[in-house]
Amino acid sequence: MTDSETTNVQAFPGAHILIVDDERALRRTLAIKFRHMGYQVIEAGSGREALEHIGRQNFDLVILDLKMPGMDGTEVLQTARPLAPDTVFIILTAYGTLDSAIAGIRHGAFDYLLKPSPIEDIVCVVEDGLVERQRRQQSQDPVTLLERALVSLKTAPQSPEAPTQDGSTKRFLQAPGITVDTLKQLVVVQGQPVDLTPTEFEILTYLLRHQDRVVSCRELVAHARGYDLDERDARTLLHSHAHRLRHKLERDPAQPRLICTVRGSGYTISTKAAET
Repeated sequence: MTDSETTNVQAFPGAHILIVDDERALRRTLAIKFRHMGYQVIEAGSGREALEHIGRQNFDLVILDLKMPGMDGTEVLQTARPLAPDTVFIILTAYGTLDSAIAGIRHGAFDYLLKPSPIEDIVCVVEDGLVERQRRQQSQDPVTLLERALVSLKTAPQSPEAPTQDGSTKRFLQAPGITVDTLKQLVVVQGQPVDLTPTEFEILTYLLRHQDRVVSCRELVAHARGYDLDERDARTLLHSHAHRLRHKLERDPAQPRLICTVRGSGYTISTKAAET
């Protein structure tokens, strides 16, 4: 047994997990794995069956497939949330339904996993989810709340501006036909994953964060590469990166509809980009 497996077995023994998926083989594989780790596991082959289980008992965590016949995972999540406000939900999805997974996160899911995912990746996300549940429970404890309040008072003069509560708009960047998860560094175009170099990823995400604004070549190079160049040299440096990006992202790279050049000014992505 490896060190990672030993750590997995010792993590959160006795936690109650519900696995919801219409693929029996996947359900069974995950159930065997998590039972071996010491979890209490129940399986559900449909959304309605899942809701019946959730209505009868409390679960620490639910692994929920989005695409199921009958009641899909999105409906299950929306219905189950009021019934199980403290339960952590992890969504299983395919590239083609990534937008639905993002909507799920914005409605309270903890995270998502792409199918198929290595089982150890699933284990890691599940354990992160159980850590989050533990954190939520501790945050509701009056002593913990008092301690946090005292810390906040002590550090208030030096504290930077508080971040927004909903980080989803920063994590996920979208334009018509394209979705980027900046946390997982995942780019999906028309339902298919696209592999970008680090520089290409930085250029794309910066443009997506500044949609409908023309970004100068100098500004893009400063962000993506950390170079302070004049506009002409920056344009030369960006040319090959933009060329490769268009071949990876555009249906017709010769007539780009996503990453557009504004002659003499820079590049832009419009909120109406890639519409047909």
